[in-house]
Amino acid sequence: MPLTAETQKLTTVRTHDGLRLAGTVTTPGPSPERAVLLLHGEGATREQGGFYTRLAAELAEQGVASLRFDLPGHGESEGSQEELSLSGLLNTISSGLAHLRERFGGAAVTLLATGLTGGVAAGYAARKGAEVSRLVLLNPLIDYKEHFVDAQPTWTGDVMDELAGRQLLASGRVELSPTFAVGRAMLNEVFWLQPRGVLNVIAAPTLIVHGTGPTTVPVESSRAADAALTCEHRLVEIDGPQSREWQAPAIRVASEWILADR
Repeated sequence: MPLTAETQKLTTVRTHDGLRLAGTVTTPGPSPERAVLLLHGEGATREQGGFYTRLAAELAEQGVASLRFDLPGHGESEGSQEELSLSGLLNTISSGLAHLRERFGGAAVTLLATGLTGGVAAGYAARKGAEVSRLVLLNPLIDYKEHFVDAQPTWTGDVMDELAGRQLLASGRVELSPTFAVGRAMLNEVFWLQPRGVLNVIAAPTLIVHGTGPTTVPVESSRAADAALTCEHRLVEIDGPQSREWQAPAIRVASEWILADR
C-alpha cells in the first residue's frame, strides 16, 4: 500500500543520553496488535536504500505498525559516527522500543535489524527477551572484532599499527567506507562484547536472512549463528548480493515471519 500522510508521520526518538534521532512511524490503524522496530545498517539511513520503505508499506498493508529511525551520526539524526559504541546501540534499541510502547501500548514487537545492528539486536533479545516477541536479522554482523579488527590490514596481533594509531589520534575516527567510520569506543568494545556467545539464550523466534553473493558479512557467519540458536529459528539464503532484486524475497519471508503467529 502507498504510505500516506495519515499512515506515515515523522517523529523524534530521544536516546538515553539525550540525542534526537530522526524517525518515521507508520500507523496502519487505531490499535495495531503488532509493531516492528526497523534498525538500519552501517552508513545507511532509516530507509535502508528503499528496502525499509517498501517493507513498512507491506507491513502496513497487513495491519502492522513500524518505526524506523536514523542511527546516531547517520541521516538526519544528531550525534557522530565516531561516538557509536555497541553499548550505545543497545541503548538506542531500548529507546526505540520505548517509543513504540508509548505509541502502541501492548502491541507485540518484532525487532528487525540489518548488518551492523544485527549483532546488537540479537544481544538485546538475549538480555531483554520479555520486550521482543520475534527477531529478524538480515545479513547480520555478529562477529564485530573479526570485522573491525582482525580483517583490517592496519591491525596485527590485536594491536593497531603505529601509523594508523597516529591517524586515529589526529582525526578521532577510522574510515571503513565512504559512508561509515568508527572511533575508539567501538574499537575497544569489540574485544569484549561478543553477541555470538549469547545466541543460545535468545527465546524469541528468530529468522535470519542472508544473501549468498558478495556481501560485507559472509553467509558462513549466519550459518554458524543459525546452528547456535536453540529457540525456534530459520535461516533463509537468497542468491545474489543485497541489491534491489534481493528486496522482494526478503520482504516476503520477513513479513511471513512477523505474521506467523497471527
